[in-house]
Amino acid sequence: MTESFSTPEVESEQVVAKDLFFHGPPSKTECFEQSTCPSNFDPRDLGKRIRKGYKMVIHKGTNRIVLLRFLLAKLIYAKEGLSIEEYLCIYHIFYDLMESNDPLLITKHSEFLERVSKVLLMMKEIKVFPVHTTEMGEYEILRYIEDFIPTPRQYFGLAGQRDLRRSFSLVLNDSIVPTAPPPKRFIGVGYKDKGTCRDPAYDGSPGWQFYARYFANLERLEAEEFDSSFSSPSDMEK
Repeated sequence: MTESFSTPEVESEQVVAKDLFFHGPPSKTECFEQSTCPSNFDPRDLGKRIRKGYKMVIHKGTNRIVLLRFLLAKLIYAKEGLSIEEYLCIYHIFYDLMESNDPLLITKHSEFLERVSKVLLMMKEIKVFPVHTTEMGEYEILRYIEDFIPTPRQYFGLAGQRDLRRSFSLVLNDSIVPTAPPPKRFIGVGYKDKGTCRDPAYDGSPGWQFYARYFANLERLEAEEFDSSFSSPSDMEK
């Protein structure tokens, strides 16, 4: 997939210096490369669809710090590289954490987030997915965050956790099906309804009359079965 899209800008005083990693001689300064099996075929056409809008959903109960460290480690250790969903998830987690008002989180992880901002600055020009680092790119990333991301052994342990791998999802705007508004609620007046009680075929909520008939018939059938068990002629003959 060669389609590009814009990612949130990471503010820094070193923007110009870091851009040299992409605009200088590729043999010396290029940090990232496309897949070893490049292909322009994208069955979901994400490159164009993302431009129409999307929402990154981080599932409830997910530790964002752990997920961020895991995805950054995947950029270094995983042979399959970093997918477009994972790439966008890194940005969204970073900005969620930066906007947090939790003083404990800010105190504990401020240095880590500052280092991550420098890595994101290097990654902002990426246009081909999945993302694979070159030797130069791997060195530059580790120079900033090696002390914060999992070791290779820890990473592969985390990679085996299905809940962590599926703790986020990308929802595209063009995949959301609009739903009709629910029917208007009202309160009936019992026997004086005169045909105004709600329609169970429409809103799926039967009135009390339905349940009254149902249980009355159920009791009648059970009583008939009980009586027939004693009055069967065939049983008497045996």
